Amino acid sequence: MTDAIPKSKIRRTISSGKIAVKMGTNHLGFLLKKPFLSKEKQRISQKKKDTQNAQILFNGLSLLRGTALKAAQMLSLENDYLPVTIRKELEKSYNQVPPINRALVRKIILNNFNNFPEKIFESFDSKAFAAASLGQVHLAKSKDGEDLAVKIQYPDISHTISNDIRMLKTVLRPMAEYEIIKIALEEIEEVLLNETDYEKEGENILYFRKNLKNDQVIIPQIYQDLTTKNVLSMSCMKGLILNEWLETCPDRESKTIVAQTLHDIFIEGLYELKQIHADPNPGNFLVTNELKICLVDFGCVRSFDDKFIQLYQKLIRISAGNERRAYVDLLTRMKLITPDFDPDIKDQMVALFMRIGDWFSELFIEEEFDFGANSDFMERGIKIARQMHQFRKHHNIMPEFIFLDRTRYGLIKLFEKMKVKIRIRNKYEYCSKV
Repeated sequence: MTDAIPKSKIRRTISSGKIAVKMGTNHLGFLLKKPFLSKEKQRISQKKKDTQNAQILFNGLSLLRGTALKAAQMLSLENDYLPVTIRKELEKSYNQVPPINRALVRKIILNNFNNFPEKIFESFDSKAFAAASLGQVHLAKSKDGEDLAVKIQYPDISHTISNDIRMLKTVLRPMAEYEIIKIALEEIEEVLLNETDYEKEGENILYFRKNLKNDQVIIPQIYQDLTTKNVLSMSCMKGLILNEWLETCPDRESKTIVAQTLHDIFIEGLYELKQIHADPNPGNFLVTNELKICLVDFGCVRSFDDKFIQLYQKLIRISAGNERRAYVDLLTRMKLITPDFDPDIKDQMVALFMRIGDWFSELFIEEEFDFGANSDFMERGIKIARQMHQFRKHHNIMPEFIFLDRTRYGLIKLFEKMKVKIRIRNKYEYCSKV
């Protein structure tokens, strides 16, 4: 079917080296031609170069799978760091990943249950119907006749994580804002080490299933006797992947219901459960005929302690107040600035942080926020954030913000795409008197 996944450090390094060489050669060719081209032809040539490099990157990462591919999914959400062409190509990693061969699937089942699929399940489709970055998903039926989705982890994936992160740092080093991408990759590495344990993912599913109180959300049931560290069996969710559902051209009211549910999941998870479903790629959301949301991947779940949540909540609430002294105190407590900063740099950073706060507080001015009428909301925020990059050597990025911001801003990008008008105000972050 497809080539075996490169497993050893040497083979994966060689594979990643080929990606870097191809991308580097492509970039060098562009630089050599650039002085002899008009500005318009430079623009066309650069776009062609970015498209080719995006295809090289996706094709290479698809063969490596594992951490490399998971990081591709996450980096595709980094709207202010990666060129549009590269992001769009990496978005293919949501559901266009070539599967491992059927013989290897059988071997994985055998190694985990000491028996072949036909002995473990009433039926098992050896052809995967979905990609899961660290694995792939198969349809099956339990001995009790229940429809299952069985996630099979790629073999030896946990041993490739550190090497893959180093590889991605090498491949992406020439890119603008590499230092910030590097921080994100280090956070991704920590999360992925947890994500390779499917028993832990099963626990995450059980926790959300028990504690998330939203009638519009469906969370799968776990079959623990058919689950190991490398195989996860859960009830099969029925629905369309969010992007596919949007392609059916649903009406405005339906899109509003779906978008509001996605936002409510995030808010309740953060403030009530102290955990968020931190992977907002559209492939993780299925929409049912009743407009309910099925959450289908709980590998990337981020927990927060009470102290951070209280500080974050205050940061959101204080933004609209424009109280500089209180803002400085809060930024200091969050270690985003420190007392020993140069006064001029500190003033510039505080001013930018307050601009970001003013921008974000726009979401709470009215009872509902119209993303259709404000389709440039994220674009405006990104422009301010880019100005903050000049101070990256002067402040630390709290690791909690990496996945919190990616999740929240990833959802906002979805809302912009859907052009919905929904209620962002909530009892945890908004009060009429700031």
